[in-house]
Amino acid sequence: MEDKWFVVNLLFKSVKSGQQNVLPELEQAEQKQEEVYEERHYLIKAKDQKNAQLIGNNLGSKAEHSYQNIYGEQVFWKCEKLIECFEVIDEIEEGAEVYSRYIICPKGTTTSEMIKRYFPEE
Repeated sequence: MEDKWFVVNLLFKSVKSGQQNVLPELEQAEQKQEEVYEERHYLIKAKDQKNAQLIGNNLGSKAEHSYQNIYGEQVFWKCEKLIECFEVIDEIEEGAEVYSRYIICPKGTTTSEMIKRYFPEE
């Protein structure tokens, strides 16, 4: 059986520990405490979905890392969950679609409102 392509969607969370040493020029920006998550999509070649999930979980564990930020805190990026795993139907070549999702909003939601809610970094 020939291997197939899959996309594995992993959710990572930034976990901080230690005392924060706030720099005066950044103090105002840092007063806004938020939880930071990162969504990552990995392209994986595997025999089946179960094997792709195992590979994805292994990649997530290997991608966990820590460092000290500029505030003196220890930051640890932890893989929280494998969100989804699905087979890529399109041929793998330039321009191939490897991920899509539907975003359901209340009727009357404008595009700018949707972007502000689901893509606040924009």
